[in-house]
Amino acid sequence: MAVERGHGDLVQIIIDHTSTSPAYSGILGRTALHSAVIRNDHEITAKLLEWKPSLAKEVDEKGWSPLHCAAHFGYTTIVKQLLEKSSDKSVAYLRIKPGKKTALHLAAIRGHKDIVDLLLSNYPDCCEQVDDNGKNVLHFAMMNRQDYYPRMFLQNDGLSVRGLLNERDAQGDTPLHLLASYLVYDEKFVLDDKVDKMGLNNENLTPKDIVSRATDRGLLKRVVTSFFNGSKEAGIGPLSWVPSDMIGNGSSESKDNEDNSISSWKGVGETHLVVAALVATVTFAAGFTLPGGYDQNDGMATLTKKAAFKAFVVTDTLAMVSSVCATFVYFYMALHEKVEPLEKELFLQKHFICGFLLTMFGMGSMVVAFMTGMYAVLPHFSGLPIVVCVLCCCFFVFFYKWIKKFSNGC
Repeated sequence: MAVERGHGDLVQIIIDHTSTSPAYSGILGRTALHSAVIRNDHEITAKLLEWKPSLAKEVDEKGWSPLHCAAHFGYTTIVKQLLEKSSDKSVAYLRIKPGKKTALHLAAIRGHKDIVDLLLSNYPDCCEQVDDNGKNVLHFAMMNRQDYYPRMFLQNDGLSVRGLLNERDAQGDTPLHLLASYLVYDEKFVLDDKVDKMGLNNENLTPKDIVSRATDRGLLKRVVTSFFNGSKEAGIGPLSWVPSDMIGNGSSESKDNEDNSISSWKGVGETHLVVAALVATVTFAAGFTLPGGYDQNDGMATLTKKAAFKAFVVTDTLAMVSSVCATFVYFYMALHEKVEPLEKELFLQKHFICGFLLTMFGMGSMVVAFMTGMYAVLPHFSGLPIVVCVLCCCFFVFFYKWIKKFSNGC
């Protein structure tokens, strides 16, 4: 309990004045060191390891050692402490009960590069361990699904010397097979000479065949390009006749899905074009219908010296320029017909996102321009300017809530 609550002083007192071991009988058979590691408490971890280094090898009911926990959560400093202070160097080779995964496997699948490097540098041969399904550290790295992740293993000569780059699991899949099945785009890894592109798994499929059967026709179609066009030896499997269709128009079903997706992006872009054009029109008109009017003698704006008026001019200009740029981007989307077939949807997505951001910035600037314009012309003693400012700020509160909800996938 003292460890779980981070009371380092109490932990030290218990260690110094207790004759029996206080390290056991925790939840799921976890020791005090487990709790310290899960809390990412460097100080208490150091105290426990100094007191009893053998705790680093103790496992809970599911076979998890403190090193497994640290590798899973990505606590690099804790991993260093455990490796340096552990009395038994076999701690890096311990496996958890479900799946027989090691700490290296857990770090690889979670994408904790620093911990993977640390474990490999201290225990190079631990990379040869496999789980119940025959998967090694490279297989788990491919399952991380981060496009930058596979290439980092090419820099580790030890892995290629041991042949792990092309090692097969129980299903006969090499790391490249898994990379293809997850449609992770890493051209550098795919085209590397040390990576076998011709290997067959238990279903007699090459990595190229796996990509060919994929149903996701969106952004990750670039994977197909790197497999089919970038590699001279992509492999010859039972589906090797498929790529000629896949690279071109594809099957009728896939072609229909692709056309529907492109039409959808075009339709949304046209709708947003109307919004951007409307914002540009309103802000352009507001620029010549200035708050307070003009001086009849010299034709200059009457409120030029007011700070609120200056803010109106700047924000109105920003709104107009942003919306005009967004309008141009949406017009430019019409040129997608001149883009390579595999890149059409990506082209539309990129330009739609750019236009959307410009439109939202223009709308926000327009609200600020309205707020500052009203503030410049309304009498301050009436309190109306404050009411206007508060109501206009509601837009940004709503915008923030909407963005937060959207980012959470709702």
